[in-house]
Amino acid sequence: MRIAIVDDEKAVHISLEKALKIWADKNRLDIACDYFPNGGEFLSALRGKQYDIVFMDIYMDGSDGIQTAVRMRQISPGCCLIFLTSSEEHMMQAFPCHAFDYLLKPLDEARLTQTLSDLLRIMPDKQPYFDLPLGKQTIHVLYSHLQYISADSNYCIVQAQEQYRCRMPFHKLKTLLANDERFCAINRGILVNLDYVDDMEDYTCRMKNGISFPINTKKKTELKQALITYRFNIRRKRLSRR
Repeated sequence: MRIAIVDDEKAVHISLEKALKIWADKNRLDIACDYFPNGGEFLSALRGKQYDIVFMDIYMDGSDGIQTAVRMRQISPGCCLIFLTSSEEHMMQAFPCHAFDYLLKPLDEARLTQTLSDLLRIMPDKQPYFDLPLGKQTIHVLYSHLQYISADSNYCIVQAQEQYRCRMPFHKLKTLLANDERFCAINRGILVNLDYVDDMEDYTCRMKNGISFPINTKKKTELKQALITYRFNIRRKRLSRR
């Protein structure tokens, strides 16, 4: 995944690239970051390169981030644009550029991580995955395909597009997925993808495929609130990008 950072503040470039590399490592992604101190240098490079993601500062010495983004769309209409700004004052002017998100400076790492996770969901070829050992072979399982994991003695049942039974500790899989908000441990030995949850009623979690799991009685209210909050955030993000 190739990423461009267009910002005249060297400190922003350094901190953003560091956060991106941490995020990429956690999600098993290969990234390469290019830094441009102004819009002119970025547009010149864009004629010979393609970028998956562009972080664009709205205010830069000697160049206007919004105008640079307009020109970028003419040269490379398919790349994802994320604006960086120290003020919300001109965000309305940036809407015609069809930015995926707007991040305020100083950058909040949790907010950045969430934006990147949301972005991966609409970039199938860039989606994170984990390696699942099955005997002598290892398969890639996309996070977006994973519905649930349940512990079964010394094995784990992994339900994705197909169901797998692997000899891998539950806690290891749980730790592997801990940084993705869609995954939630609803009981000891049971981890679900909230995208595949139909509802949580009483002490039962019903999945969209018809399977039900018991909910930890002590965390019933907390888990139901987690589902409500997750769904609200997804809807809010979709509405904000229309």
